[in-house]
Amino acid sequence: MVRNRAVYEEALRRGATRAWERRWEEAIAAYRQALDEFPDEPDALSGLGLALANAGRPEEALPVLQRAAELARENPVLHEQVAQVLERLGRLGEAAQSYLQAADLYLRQQAANLAMERWKDAVRADPSCIPAHVNLLRVYLGQGKHREAIAEYLALATLYRNQGEREKALELCQYALKLDPHHPEILALMDALRYGIARVPVGTGPLGALAAEDMPLEEPAAGGSPVETARQTALAQLAEVVFEETPPHTGPLILRPLSKRELDALLSRGLAAQKQGEIDEAIACYEEVLRGGVIEPAVNFNLGLLYQQKLQLDRAIAQFQQSVSDPQYRLGSLFALGECYRALGRMDEALTHFLEVLKIVDLSTVRQDQADDLIRLYDELAHTYAARGEREQAVDFINALITFLSEKGWEDKVHQARERLDFLSREGPVLSLAEMLTVPGSEKVLQSIGLAQEYLRRDYPYAALDELFRVVARAPFLLPVHRQVGETLVAMGRTEQAVEKFLAVADTYRIRGNFSQATAMYERALRLAPMNITARLKLIDLLVSLGEIDRALEHYLALGDAYYQMAQLDQAREKYTEALRLAPRGSPERRWEVKFLHRIGDIDMQRVEWRRAIAIYERIRDLAPDDEKARLTLMGLYERLGRPDRALAELDGLLQHYVRTDRAQKGIVILEERVRENPEAIPLRARLAQLYLNVGRKEDALRELDILGDLQLQAGKVQDAISTIQVILRLNPPNAEAYRQLLEQLQAGQIPG
Repeated sequence: MVRNRAVYEEALRRGATRAWERRWEEAIAAYRQALDEFPDEPDALSGLGLALANAGRPEEALPVLQRAAELARENPVLHEQVAQVLERLGRLGEAAQSYLQAADLYLRQQAANLAMERWKDAVRADPSCIPAHVNLLRVYLGQGKHREAIAEYLALATLYRNQGEREKALELCQYALKLDPHHPEILALMDALRYGIARVPVGTGPLGALAAEDMPLEEPAAGGSPVETARQTALAQLAEVVFEETPPHTGPLILRPLSKRELDALLSRGLAAQKQGEIDEAIACYEEVLRGGVIEPAVNFNLGLLYQQKLQLDRAIAQFQQSVSDPQYRLGSLFALGECYRALGRMDEALTHFLEVLKIVDLSTVRQDQADDLIRLYDELAHTYAARGEREQAVDFINALITFLSEKGWEDKVHQARERLDFLSREGPVLSLAEMLTVPGSEKVLQSIGLAQEYLRRDYPYAALDELFRVVARAPFLLPVHRQVGETLVAMGRTEQAVEKFLAVADTYRIRGNFSQATAMYERALRLAPMNITARLKLIDLLVSLGEIDRALEHYLALGDAYYQMAQLDQAREKYTEALRLAPRGSPERRWEVKFLHRIGDIDMQRVEWRRAIAIYERIRDLAPDDEKARLTLMGLYERLGRPDRALAELDGLLQHYVRTDRAQKGIVILEERVRENPEAIPLRARLAQLYLNVGRKEDALRELDILGDLQLQAGKVQDAISTIQVILRLNPPNAEAYRQLLEQLQAGQIPG
């Protein structure tokens, strides 16, 4: 069968044009026509595959794109397109593999940045894709990006943990600790690996979106407070050191380090004395061990406890500060430090350490995606206590925490409380255990909340509401219960009352300085009542004060749009203009100024305020030279005002931008549309012919030049027509002789009739 390259290229061009216009079915038909001529052309296959995918037919698109990738194996873009379609089809593991193939090809082409983006895509599609995590880790380590590298270490450690390879997971955590010895998530994961904690928050960075699955790990031994648990661990560890054959690990500046025999003797004496209550003897032994340069956190922790018993609190603090960096003793050391600082009357420092204790305990109960919010809550709580100097509340909190964590079985109670709190916060960010600990009789409150939740699950909303009101009577300042009242009202269909409740809760959170929860409550109210202007304004004000400019601008956009939908154009323009003053503080990639200017310009256009609109769109053009809508709108406005020269200048500016950025085809599409609208417009024909020449479309250029010459003759522009014919002749047209004769006639002053 004879193939027709011209038919193929014309069909390919038409397919690209229709795809640009989002006329997918027409694009599909055009690409199929191209493939009828040349079935194995990757460009046509790729175009057809993308058109099918965009037309909502990914099942048909996949084999087409796979065939294109098979034919052009070294083209990473085709593998990337296959991956995107696989992802849409829910075949995430295969999608990740295709992203990896694309990344490998980009690496061969020295496009490391593009390879990195594909590894990120692979992780997004399949968070368990270990090769993608490993490659990202290597890049981040090479770039010195420690925060991102730690996120990858945590992600990999979690994956190996879930596969039962705990030693490998621990090894990865140890590498991560070299980057940040005090990183709370690394330490929390190491605790989980060593002590069998079933859930741990991992991965606060953009690459750490891995769920920590529940695993059938061994139960930790039942005990009392974190200090007691750590004490038992330290005693057992020191007893093991005595029987180890390896020499002690000592510091580098010790003139006479202890021998293994000397260390064993001192530890044996110290342990025996400690068990017999001979505190001074035990202290003397452990001090000599440390003077001998031995590095052993168990010794530091034990010695700290002995100093604490002797009320030598400054010495105790120094030892706990040594042991706190070891994951095995972190929780116990923080708790003990809090007790020491409290005994010294240094309540601010005590509160800081007790809050850290509760944060670690709380983090062990939440999902990975809740960790960031929970950490933020504790940071806000610490700031609130410090800023307000609420000593009495701080003391109440510390007392409640010590009581709670000193009871046997507190670990089980923590998980039970987390279940209740997660139910309360299912429509917003995570709630902290700290909120419950400040409530007298919190255990009874949690039981009542659980009963209300059960009523709601069984579709007894009125019974649930009654139970919640009983909790409110007992703990009127417990805001999570008020949140639950609001959610119950939503379930009952009483939306307006629910919105009022959420706004009241939000205002209270804001007064208390708990800004993340206040933000969440305003947003919850707005999801139910998007046109609530008051709530939107409060939220914007709060977000601006917190420096969350992008989120504030999102709500400014929603606010202006709300006024616009209510046909209150003055108010809409006013809010868009307010937002415009804030926009430079937003993320540059979000192009906020352009977004708001477009909305303002649209309002001015509706009001037929042409000159005002021109000023707006000129500003958009200056900010975003590639903004097609702004350029085209300016062209229309200038034409309305009788300024064709300015209209053409805008068109030329847009075309020049496309040429500079190697997107001449986009300029051709625009010009072709304009020519269809104004077929006798000589300047448009001239520019279209030039663009055709620029991209090598000789036949299209000849066609346009021929029409252009006729139009110029009809308009009496003989010299322009002569120049056009001379250009045609340089292109060696098939009927060159006819053009030469016409040229001679025109040059002789003979105008054809």
